[in-house]
Amino acid sequence: MRARMQGWVATAVAGAVVGLAVPLGALATGGAAGAAPGGGTWTGTPCVETTHAFGKATGWTEFVQGDGHRTSESEGSVAYGGNLPTGMSIGSDLTVSATTPTLVVAGTHGEWFNLQKGSAFVVPKTGVNHNSGGAYLSTNPIDFPTAFAELRERSTRWGAAPATGAAVRAGADEVNRVIELRGTDPKLNVFSLTQADLTEAKTIAYDVPTGAAVLVNVRGTSVRVTSKMTLTPGGAQPTTQGVQARGPFIWNFPEATSLTFDVGSDFGGHVLAPRADVVVQLGVLIGQTIAKSFRSPNETHVAMLPHTVCLPPTTPPTTPTPTPTPTTPVDPPVDPPVDPPVRSDVTVTKTASSTTPRGGDALTYRLTARNVGAAAATGVTVTDALPAGVTLVAPPTGCTVLARVLTCTAGTLAVGASASWDVPVTVDPVAGAGAPADRWLLHELTPTKQEVHVDLEPGETRTVNVACAAPDALLSDGQVRVDHVDQGTGELTDVRVLRSQSTGTGSWKVVLRNEATGRAQAKAFAVCLPGSTEVTEGHRHALSLDPEPVTSTQVWGTGRQTATLACPAGTAPVVPGFALAGGAARWSGSEPVAAGGTSWRFTFDVTDPATVELSLRCLRREVASVDGHTHALRLDHVVRTVTLPPGQVVEEQVICADDAKGITATWSLPPGVVHLGNDPRLKARAFRLLNTTGAPVQAVVDLECLADRPGPEVRGHAQPVVVANTATVTSTSVDADPTNNSATATVSVTPGSTTAVPAAAAGLAGRTVTLPVVSSMPGSARVVLRSGGKALGRAKVSLRPGGVVSARVTLTKAGRTAVLRAGRVTAVVDPTRGPATRRTVRLR
Repeated sequence: MRARMQGWVATAVAGAVVGLAVPLGALATGGAAGAAPGGGTWTGTPCVETTHAFGKATGWTEFVQGDGHRTSESEGSVAYGGNLPTGMSIGSDLTVSATTPTLVVAGTHGEWFNLQKGSAFVVPKTGVNHNSGGAYLSTNPIDFPTAFAELRERSTRWGAAPATGAAVRAGADEVNRVIELRGTDPKLNVFSLTQADLTEAKTIAYDVPTGAAVLVNVRGTSVRVTSKMTLTPGGAQPTTQGVQARGPFIWNFPEATSLTFDVGSDFGGHVLAPRADVVVQLGVLIGQTIAKSFRSPNETHVAMLPHTVCLPPTTPPTTPTPTPTPTTPVDPPVDPPVDPPVRSDVTVTKTASSTTPRGGDALTYRLTARNVGAAAATGVTVTDALPAGVTLVAPPTGCTVLARVLTCTAGTLAVGASASWDVPVTVDPVAGAGAPADRWLLHELTPTKQEVHVDLEPGETRTVNVACAAPDALLSDGQVRVDHVDQGTGELTDVRVLRSQSTGTGSWKVVLRNEATGRAQAKAFAVCLPGSTEVTEGHRHALSLDPEPVTSTQVWGTGRQTATLACPAGTAPVVPGFALAGGAARWSGSEPVAAGGTSWRFTFDVTDPATVELSLRCLRREVASVDGHTHALRLDHVVRTVTLPPGQVVEEQVICADDAKGITATWSLPPGVVHLGNDPRLKARAFRLLNTTGAPVQAVVDLECLADRPGPEVRGHAQPVVVANTATVTSTSVDADPTNNSATATVSVTPGSTTAVPAAAAGLAGRTVTLPVVSSMPGSARVVLRSGGKALGRAKVSLRPGGVVSARVTLTKAGRTAVLRAGRVTAVVDPTRGPATRRTVRLR
């Protein structure tokens, strides 16, 4: 165990002697004391559970008192008390209702905002493209002066807290200097850094217990952050998921009036700088940013503070002195203490009694609404739109149902109170294939593409979102092609792709940075599959992507690096993508490991150590069953080897067969060849390649092709069907954090292949046992009830594929006595197609 002690400490790290950047104070286990703003000392418990620690900034990714200038996306919500003259895309990673405020600009605003979720307050009510049913708000929901008075006070008070952890220098030389923020307290670790520390550190690493809060107080009025960051010593650079999972990190700048980020990786943590003009020159901020003004050409990513965090108290010190220390904030007078805002905060959780049911099983969803805020929540209501794939048995007490939407009313929830409802459903059976009416009755498939032209100013970082036109369309590929850089101002390779990744089953995002001194042009493309086949003989079949992507985060050093991701059995990998979180790398290979397989190999040439998140979507190889039959998609992998002349940009095409369209581009390039993107022309894919070497080289360009029609009807299948069910909670009181108002439970339903399966319970009336039987196949089945090795009754039942039928079995007199005594019976179902199955069912 690391020793707890005050004073300066030296320790050996990797053979070098290093010293602490700050003296250790008392750890946050009670009894700590330290200097308070305006003099005096902190006494009592140094760590108190604080609800909605950021006050009125709770739930906002960018919360700015004054003006802003933004040229890239915020994946969260943004609020500016001043002017925001530049347009941007907002809210792609939010899970909020259409009425939730997600864009507020109190001053003048730019000509366009692409609002992915929620509603907007802007004056005048123009320039906002509402993509999810949102609208313009009539009043400003934020009192910015009051909010920032509270935030400045909190920043000041937290900034006076004594350090309870140590900033330890590691690394043998200044070029590779690492400062590790080390703390052992499971609740709160406080650190104090200066500009000198930040200048010295090439990397900042956290070494604290997972889930513990981290408060880093940075001294000084003018601060510049240039250090890379890792979430653990020698570990991964920050990603959105990593920051959210690791615990709350608050970087507090209580005195700063000027704050600049110029970091070589994404910056993970919440930035509290309520007095500062914050400028980002390089790097993505992951977390909440609170600033006097904010200027950034890069994205901000969603990671919210938990609703309750253990932090230093914000009450005044017990022995204040009238003379401020030289490092107290410059704005006189110091704002008076402000109590935390008293607001409710309702959340909802949703669970399923089983995540892998079979068709026909009974399943129970549990909905729980909870008030985690500091005031009572009124008018609390939970809505649950039941998805296709489950059927409600009966609404629970306190709930009503209309058109498959369940509404449950909790009324008023006191602080900490909750209300729960158990929702019983039957899992719908998954239909397999019956005898085909026409084995060659096929359905048309017509992929489409979307494209967006991109202009990049010198030094600009630009985010482009491309969505499929049809709301049910499924993304199969997203690509960007670099076309032009103004003559004499740079090279095509100066346009860097920082992210190319699916953001939903029908949407894709690319982030580009122009490192040339002149303007650049590019195009972004999305290839989309139809949500279903064309109608033939009065029906169509749905295509489906698994709802969640397959992802992996890689921490790579320089050189050629590879990694492989795999989709589940029965699926085909599509939409390969990546997101670069620091460092520099080029995407040089994107290939299926084997034709027709489920694995995909990524290859990157890394020129500066980087953290890269890789991702895949998984396309079901079989369309949904309708009218007792299904079809398999017909996929083909076309490969072409090309020879590239030295020092030239060339275009090479790969062409699908006459009856197919290209859906996913793949390539494998040798070192020295740069992929400048490709253009989906549906029948063909045109690759733009640059050979930077001095000799001809060979490269592989290939294309995943989808036949214009799926294969003939097939009988039965064993592919699970994913059913996702989302619940939402609302209240009539002011909700402190609208980002935690929805929850999803996902189950994977096993079809049963060609097997008839009884449900989990059966009814007994007299000597007749009635049990529902589900099947993925047509035909008939014999049902035998057994107990203790003896047959107690038999029946025959006609099966309906994808449906439920009732089998009525008459028991012998002795059989009735036996089942009454046991309370359960074994049902053996022997269908005419497929193997027999048995299952113990209880009697009701």
